[in-house]
Amino acid sequence: MTEIFASLDGLSPWWWVAIALAIGAIELVTFSYYLLWIAFAAGSVAAAMWISPGMSGAAQVMTFSALILIYTVAGWKFVGKRKQSSEASALNNRATAMIGRHAVAAEAFRGDTGAIEIDGIRWRGKLSAPGAAVTAGSQMKVIGTEGMTLLLDRD
Repeated sequence: MTEIFASLDGLSPWWWVAIALAIGAIELVTFSYYLLWIAFAAGSVAAAMWISPGMSGAAQVMTFSALILIYTVAGWKFVGKRKQSSEASALNNRATAMIGRHAVAAEAFRGDTGAIEIDGIRWRGKLSAPGAAVTAGSQMKVIGTEGMTLLLDRD
């Protein structure tokens, strides 16, 4: 193991720059956000080697490892604070986007479930308060979802 560290002694900082660019290029292709922090750590080791050119191979690996941990934790906290709001997360969820909309019963409900229409599109609907009779043409409001089934309340 010491031979590996010894082989890094006297290494040019440009090797760490090359590693950072290669990992960064892979990150650009995969969009994983995992490799981004590793690329930053490799770039930081290159900067550290320009500041301290006599850095041993063991010190390079230890610095690289520590920076990966630091950047990953700090990066995920940074990314976590910038997550989209719950409103934006409904962008690709059509059922959630229907909450608050008014619907018309397309046919009489059988029990608590039946077909409704919103803007001419049929949806499966379920009454939030079971037991009420719903006839074709009844007006309702969407108050929630259960998967792709819309939960309804009488208007």
